[in-house]
Amino acid sequence: MPPLGPTLANIIAVLSWIAPIFLLPGSLIMIAYPHGFMAIAGGLLMGAILAGGPKNLMFRSSCFAVLAAVTATAPAAIESYNVSLIGLVGLFIMLAMITEVPGRRKQWSRFPWFRRLLTEEGLDGRSYYKRAELRGNLKGVKPGRVLYAVHPHGVLTAGWTWNMFFNGDFHERCGRVGFLLDEGLRLKSPTFRMMCDWVATDEQWAGPATKRVMLESMAEGKSSLALLPGGFQEATLCEKGKDRVYIKNRAGFVKYCLMHGYSIVPVYTFGESNTYSCFSWLLKPRLALAKRNVPAAAMWGVSWCPFLPRPAELLTYIGDEIKLPKIADPAKDDIKKYHGLYMKALQALFDKHKADAGRPDAKLEIY
Repeated sequence: MPPLGPTLANIIAVLSWIAPIFLLPGSLIMIAYPHGFMAIAGGLLMGAILAGGPKNLMFRSSCFAVLAAVTATAPAAIESYNVSLIGLVGLFIMLAMITEVPGRRKQWSRFPWFRRLLTEEGLDGRSYYKRAELRGNLKGVKPGRVLYAVHPHGVLTAGWTWNMFFNGDFHERCGRVGFLLDEGLRLKSPTFRMMCDWVATDEQWAGPATKRVMLESMAEGKSSLALLPGGFQEATLCEKGKDRVYIKNRAGFVKYCLMHGYSIVPVYTFGESNTYSCFSWLLKPRLALAKRNVPAAAMWGVSWCPFLPRPAELLTYIGDEIKLPKIADPAKDDIKKYHGLYMKALQALFDKHKADAGRPDAKLEIY
């Protein structure tokens, strides 16, 4: 069993991802519970409206007022009322963390001590794994206009998190870097948003992987960028022991790199798919859900705590830089050409290092 400190660091990191997935519907179920099944269904519908609707104070206050009325009309039995009230308080806390309020800062303050707590200066989350190492073309990692395209996403991106995001050596080499994450997760998840803001530094920031943020960051040209191009689809493909990437229909990042003269560096983590056992059936309908930014992966980690990843080996390899020309308005043929070069480079990176990673017979499945 891994040491307690690194285990706690991983629990903190994982909970920042998944806590709202359970807390939001859980709060709504508790609010509506005293009124029966139909009220619970209505409460979950309200949750979907809250998650997908406007983030402003007026809209969310109106929704909250409706749910507060549900609590106020709960049956007189003290147990029922208390359950509903606890759910309402929990919902209030979550909404207060992510609702846009005029005059309030949109970001949490930085807490350097929290970053130190999770890294080698504190609990050292990387030590949870059998090995968590950054390898490959480390000499080629340098400050500049570079986008690191990282695969595979896996379920909860353990390789990306510990070998890159929280890896001080990587940051020293690449200089200022922005990690681009799913927009909903980065901006709408209260706990994940809070953690990203707490651990930010002058040399590292985490932002939503939107067209606007990518283009603005590249136009400014002051940061390297790191991106998980496969997104939710790649997470959906995850299956224990399989090496799968979702990239055939992901060329937008190549277009943006061409527009601003950013190089692309492929990055691959061996062992990511061994961190969880995943539900592997019904792949096509789950990919269809993932295409609409609906997480469609079910996982099981360690036996005593299923949401915690297994302490597998995480070996992340940096590839060679693919230098792209600067084309203000790239044609489809330009994008297709360099997207093809990227896929070949990713395959070459995988084949070059699979034996070193202890997987000489591994095959990369490209979707």
